[in-house]
Amino acid sequence: MSFIKKKKQIQFEPAAFEESTSYLQNPSCGWYRIYPFAIEENPDFEELYWCLCAEERIVLVLADIGAFRSCDLTKDALDNLAAILEFFAAHEKDIILRVTYDREGRGMEREPDFLNTVIGHMRQLGAVIRSFQEQILLVQGMLVGSWGEMHDSKFLSQERLKRLMHVWREALGEIAIAVRTPQQWRLLHSEEAAPGGDTIGIFNDGMFGSPDHLGTFGRQKREEAGWSGQWCRDEEMVFIGKIASFVPYGGEAVGQSLDLPFREMAEEMRRTHVSYLNSMHDVQRLGQWKEAKWEEPGIWRGKRVYDYIGCHLGYRFVVREARLEGRKAPFLKIRIENTGFCPLQEEAELLLCADTQAEEAGCFALQGRLCGVMPQETVEITAELPGKLKDYKGSIFLALHRKRDKCPLSFANVLTEEGRAVLGQFF
Repeated sequence: MSFIKKKKQIQFEPAAFEESTSYLQNPSCGWYRIYPFAIEENPDFEELYWCLCAEERIVLVLADIGAFRSCDLTKDALDNLAAILEFFAAHEKDIILRVTYDREGRGMEREPDFLNTVIGHMRQLGAVIRSFQEQILLVQGMLVGSWGEMHDSKFLSQERLKRLMHVWREALGEIAIAVRTPQQWRLLHSEEAAPGGDTIGIFNDGMFGSPDHLGTFGRQKREEAGWSGQWCRDEEMVFIGKIASFVPYGGEAVGQSLDLPFREMAEEMRRTHVSYLNSMHDVQRLGQWKEAKWEEPGIWRGKRVYDYIGCHLGYRFVVREARLEGRKAPFLKIRIENTGFCPLQEEAELLLCADTQAEEAGCFALQGRLCGVMPQETVEITAELPGKLKDYKGSIFLALHRKRDKCPLSFANVLTEEGRAVLGQFF
């Protein structure tokens, strides 16, 4: 008589999938502050180092070229700009770049007299900026207007805007460019243009400053204003949300004249997919958020409104469930929710990783896509167990990294290890 020993079936105990309230330093989203430079001056990098905010992944480099409003940029000035961008890249910061002739709200006075001067500067700047393409999140504006914000300028007619954008796009290659208002975006595109068809986005430095976000929105319905007009608030927010699904959208929250409940402000940021905000300006609005407590039910109740908003800028992935299914060929079903304001806009790879002590098990790429998962949307990933894991005993993790550079993206679960979500234990 012979006995066949029955192989013990793999068992799995899932982790407790609780969302963390910690701020994640994930790339391409979060708080930022402005670092201004006059590019004819040599930057003091030692002083600049001590001004860096370690908690913020994004910086806004404000490059003032006003000294050259009547002449070409010099080689020294271009070298200074390259050194500035290299400094932030070396410190692993995602760069928002804005080049401007004015930092005092005197755009008409300080910008060049002739469009060709602006065009010449764009062409000079392009080679420098393109060399940092991997580090630049986007470029705001097209050099003109007060503070480079594309208002108070003589170069904002549709014809001139299109001319400037054509040259700026040639100069910058595939780097994303953000214009100041949704109306300006439409002036640059035909009515048949689909969101995501190019890398032109929108930025908003008047967020919550007034009911129309300081002139960002109009008052007419689309059918009254037409494609090239300013639309009312609700319609513009829907429009921005479509563009911001593909190109990062954010800016500055200002003033207190628009007294919306905090829940409604957060919902507006979710609808428009805000992925970055200035952490220093406006003091009045930010102070309001820092003093107030989030009152909605859930894990955020009692936390500062400022912390709730900061933690939801951009994408924020939470593993909600992991369960073992299948008898002959077991696999994990993993449910993931994006609780952030914005979808992930770059391709990323999911990895199933064994306990770090079991190096022979390693990490295994999974089929499944988190890029494009919208706010409050949940997806289910099927993770087939590779041969090396079918007899594995120990902890199992879910990791995520950006495809183009393997940059790790952290999950917002309480149980994480180096940003990887703990899924559970095989035994």
